[in-house]
Amino acid sequence: MLKNRKSVLIITPAFRPNVGGAETYVNELCEHLRTHNHYVYVLTYQPITTPDVKDENLERLENMEVRRFWWMGCNLFHKTEKYPVLNFLYVTPYLFLRCFWWMLWNYKKIDVIDAQGFNSAFIGRILKKIFKKRTIASIMSLYDFVPESRLAKNVAWILKGVDHIIAESAVSKKEMMSIGVPAEKITPYVEWVDLEKFKPSDKEKLKEKLGFSKVFIVLFVARAIKIKGADLLLGVAERMKGEAVTFLFISTGGPMVKVLKEAAENMENVIFIEGVDYKNLPDYYAAADVFVIPSRYSENAARTVVEAIACGTPVIGSNMGAIPSLMDISVGILVEPEVEDIEKAVRRLFDNKDILKKLTDSCRPYALKKFSSDNAKAILNSYNKS
Repeated sequence: MLKNRKSVLIITPAFRPNVGGAETYVNELCEHLRTHNHYVYVLTYQPITTPDVKDENLERLENMEVRRFWWMGCNLFHKTEKYPVLNFLYVTPYLFLRCFWWMLWNYKKIDVIDAQGFNSAFIGRILKKIFKKRTIASIMSLYDFVPESRLAKNVAWILKGVDHIIAESAVSKKEMMSIGVPAEKITPYVEWVDLEKFKPSDKEKLKEKLGFSKVFIVLFVARAIKIKGADLLLGVAERMKGEAVTFLFISTGGPMVKVLKEAAENMENVIFIEGVDYKNLPDYYAAADVFVIPSRYSENAARTVVEAIACGTPVIGSNMGAIPSLMDISVGILVEPEVEDIEKAVRRLFDNKDILKKLTDSCRPYALKKFSSDNAKAILNSYNKS
């Protein structure tokens, strides 16, 4: 075995080709690990939130194996999200059984377990007790816990039982501390992005390539669910009808897909694309004049913000959750997730080309400083602690 090489078991309910920010992060983490002296095993479900896609049950790559288990989809994950007990029962027991069975035959191969999210962290906690493996819980969402609630106590019990916790933002770390998890047990980090793939390009040439020549593009990239705020941006589009601004929505799956399709059919200033291959997303980010993330909930460190800034596109972002920790006034504008506030910010950048250019020019240097793969060191350090 190479010096400091570790075999890492990643447990996650959702992995590619399932679509989402968390899935993208886990994939980037796996790519970083397998190209930096680690062997990666992934245990996951076949896609349960992205309809009509699946991948190999067993996928082998250099330094990496992915095992996907069939499980019921039908959007049950999103339907049960508001009900933690039901969501736990839907996601966790079967994945635990598959992980336990796999570990019975393969535990000697594993140096560290990285469990993605609370459902996986519960599984990791039990496997740690049985197989005596260092176990990390990776937390990528904010939950607005009510202190002393049953949910908060259950989550604290899970997290106190693992060796270390990786929190996607300093805001997330504070939330974990608020329910009694010791600060020294938590390492915050900031997501990184492949800065060779996500980079600026000539906007006008990209617009021509994508069929959006000579228009001001306001871009939205997220699941088509209400908490992501697509309806708020549609409201802005309605108020800006007849102006030289095009609102481009890219979404995959979710109850608002029909709404976005109908808006694109009935509004000349709205375009909807139902899914874009991840490798092609940089072109859309780089072509856009402004990226908007109008989330109306406490979102953690949203990856789309990182990707847009890396591509040289300023961000209009909701001032909720950890979004403010990813950007400052040099690269964007924070707003209340309200139609009027978002419209005001869009108009400011559309009407003031000097301000827009200043923000645009600041994005790439900001990304190089804040969002490089050096951010992964915090995670690798958590694996390597004794």
